[in-house]
Amino acid sequence: MDGTGFSCLSCAGEACEFQTGGNPPQCVEGLVGEVVREEVRERYREPENHRIMQAAALTSERCANLTRVQETMEFAARMGARKIGIATCTMLLDESRTLRKLLERAGFEVFGVACKVEGNRRADLGLAPAAGGGEGPVLCNPVMQARLLEEEGTDLNIVMGLCVGHDTLFYRHSHAPTTTLVTKDHVTGHNACAGLYASKSVYRRRLNETVDACREGGIAQV
Repeated sequence: MDGTGFSCLSCAGEACEFQTGGNPPQCVEGLVGEVVREEVRERYREPENHRIMQAAALTSERCANLTRVQETMEFAARMGARKIGIATCTMLLDESRTLRKLLERAGFEVFGVACKVEGNRRADLGLAPAAGGGEGPVLCNPVMQARLLEEEGTDLNIVMGLCVGHDTLFYRHSHAPTTTLVTKDHVTGHNACAGLYASKSVYRRRLNETVDACREGGIAQV
């Protein structure tokens, strides 16, 4: 890294996306040489990666006319999945049941695990007591969700609204390839991008409170 902080977020991206040439001199492509590029290309030739990329490429050709639910079903079919796992937040059990019905009608076998499986409390996982003392609410258990889906032998897992951080652990421990259908956002009805759009509206004052707290060390590290 050259320390300039230049990344794809600093660039219009047209040279890559539209093959117009004229990449900026700071382009991130310059961070690696041809050896690394070939190593990455070789990863795509690995059977599972190739199958996933081929399925995604075919599905993306129709994405402008499909909901994400439809895209997910078509992707699963193209990659040859037979058993699909659903890792769901308990708040989204109704939506997950609807998804299960659609998937089963499409010919898939479905197995779901909710986030509160085992009913663990903070002490069970070695976490600090809840604010104000006491056991606090039952905790989510994303590692067990991933393990139970592995035990079931799922071919593809779908995340349905796991909490921030819990989704991180699920992705890390999931044995099967994973895609996300719903990103939970309590405030916006699970439309996480609304928080980004709102950063340019009157809501930015509320958003800036969090920005300032993070910048000034007001959010304690665990």
